[in-house]
Amino acid sequence: MDTSTSDSAATDLVTLLGPLAGWYADPTVMEIIVDGPGRESVVRSGTANSLTDIGPVFSSQAELRQVIDGLMALGGITLGTGNTIGEVRFTGYQSSLTATPTGQGTEKWTDAQTVQRARAVAVIPPTSVGSAHLFIEKIDPAKFSFTWEKLLQWGVLTTAAYDLIASAICYQGPNTNILVVGDTRNAKNYLLNLLAESLPAEERVVVVADTFQLPVARHKRRIHLEPGPSTAQRLLEVAAHMHADWLVTGDIHGAEALSLVQLLNSGHHGLTTLCAQGPLEALTQIETLCLAANPSLGLPELRSLIASALPLIIFMKSYVLPDHRIKVTQLVEVAGVKNDRYVLQPLFFYDNDQGTLHPTEAGNTWAERARNRIIMG
Repeated sequence: MDTSTSDSAATDLVTLLGPLAGWYADPTVMEIIVDGPGRESVVRSGTANSLTDIGPVFSSQAELRQVIDGLMALGGITLGTGNTIGEVRFTGYQSSLTATPTGQGTEKWTDAQTVQRARAVAVIPPTSVGSAHLFIEKIDPAKFSFTWEKLLQWGVLTTAAYDLIASAICYQGPNTNILVVGDTRNAKNYLLNLLAESLPAEERVVVVADTFQLPVARHKRRIHLEPGPSTAQRLLEVAAHMHADWLVTGDIHGAEALSLVQLLNSGHHGLTTLCAQGPLEALTQIETLCLAANPSLGLPELRSLIASALPLIIFMKSYVLPDHRIKVTQLVEVAGVKNDRYVLQPLFFYDNDQGTLHPTEAGNTWAERARNRIIMG
């Protein structure tokens, strides 16, 4: 169950978090993971999702359950033997003390409070074995205010790569469906969110995803459909009948993969994400999901549908060293299927020595080929 709290309900959040309050208030901490008393860890921003042990924080299961029960109560959830899994979204306030010189040899300290959105997931016995588990994920609002200029400044991608991506989703371009693939979860969402916000302002965007992960706040014609009682597959079918110029979906996990492939082959435009170790692995995962939804599909025909539906792949990779950056390391054109295999044409490749993206000859001519493909059908 996923229940959102109001701002007023979150005013007692510091008290409810108990010994985790300090870690939650730390602006560098993006995830808090508790697998039992003495088994606590955090994930800090800019560390490529690496875990850092912080325990012991809790002294007993009773203390951990008190925090879990308090957080779940924010969403009206009571956990017990008949309901062992709970998920709640909430808002809190994060403090940041800053010092400003007064000009008189002293400093003035100010407390800047910012709204912090977060989600807590809890699992208790007997579903969890040995201990209750708690996972808290904070969403940094600043990361959803990313701009292309910032990504270029940080070296996440190059100007030439940006130009190709921008041409794929603007009026002057071929309006190309894009699959964002990565080996890290949040970075894909941040890039997909920026892509969706960059779609032409006059076009209607239907987002089938959790607003917590994909707000698309800067596009005036976007609407959200959140999976919950209805499946993502059903919501895609509904979205297709709502004048959706673009379908934007979060990570695809199940039968919605087949619905999305079919819709993108029927004239809809789309942006979506998938967690995988590379472009080919991502296409293989989509195959598997589609076949699970309909085992009677023939593999050669399915591969042709997938290649047609998702002609452009952006691959992101997390680099722990030397700068802890998430980088776009490949842009790949899915040029079709030959001898029952995907034809993957590299458009940009990452030079590890120079630490930057370089276009291939195919990358320089991609836009013309994409337009011709659409004209020729």
